[in-house]
This record gives sequence, structure tokens and C-alpha cells, in this order.
Amino acid sequence: MVLITLILLSFSQLFIQSSKTAVINNEKIVTINLADAILAKVQAKSYTKLPTGAAVQDYFKDSTKTNKKLMDPPQEIDLNGKTYSISYQASQETDKSKLKYANFSESELDLVKVVITVTSPNGKTKGSSEGYVSIE
Repeated sequence: MVLITLILLSFSQLFIQSSKTAVINNEKIVTINLADAILAKVQAKSYTKLPTGAAVQDYFKDSTKTNKKLMDPPQEIDLNGKTYSISYQASQETDKSKLKYANFSESELDLVKVVITVTSPNGKTKGSSEGYVSIE
């Protein structure tokens, strides 16, 4: 009986650990899918060129609203009763010599590289997606 109890206790630890890992992996998948969806939404939007001297990061800042969920693009999103925070990191290479195998720079092609990172409510799990946004 003692032997069976010891074996069952060791298996219970395995099940507990696998359950914790499954929860973490599920949260990671949610953050990655949210980042992909937000990237698609950002890419579908039309952007006009910023004035000379403005930072490319300004494409993804909305100072017209104080509610982070109503900003365009949003800084927070609610899903399944949880609030996920969203950050945008934009960059644009102007020197084509720094780009490997490129004949044109990102600025010459009117492209902005954006990395969208979604952070889960616990602050530990993050998922990101990156792509290019076309500027008209």
C-alpha cells in the first residue's frame, strides 16, 4: 500500500506540472494570436506621411483619447475577462547600405517596420508579431 501511494504521489506531481505548463502555453498562444490580429488591423489601416522630423513611432500614438482601450491603435484589449496590454515599436531604416540584399531603403519604399508585443495580465507572458506597414 505504501509503495502504491509513493508511485501515485510521484505521478500526481507530474500531472500538476504538466497542467501548469499547459496553462502557460495557452496564455502564450493567446498573446501571439492577439499580436497577429492587431498587426493585421494595423496593416489594413491607411497611413499618411508624417511631417519632416516626426518620429516613425508617432504612427502608433494616439493622444486624442485617454482610455487605452479606445485609442487607435489600442494600448489595451479585453479578452476572456482579462486585460492585455499592447505595445508598438516602430522603426524605419533610411540607409539601404545597412540592409542586407536590399536595393532600396525602407523609407524609399514608404515602409515602416512595426513590432507589436502583447503582454498578459500577469506581466510574465508576452507574445509578439512583426511586419511592415505601408505609408501612402
